[in-house]
Amino acid sequence: MLGAGLALAVLADAFVVRALLVPALMRLAGQANWWAPAPLRRLHRRLGIRH
Repeated sequence: MLGAGLALAVLADAFVVRALLVPALMRLAGQANWWAPAPLRRLHRRLGIRH
């Protein structure tokens, strides 16, 4: 019973949360998804990394 419950939880996480909720929340958050702390932002500028 514990194994079946765990398997169901893993499948629900894989298909519902990661396939539907995460992309939907990223769409709603827009540019806030790409926020970086100041030291990391400076490193990105120095290395020429852009999104």
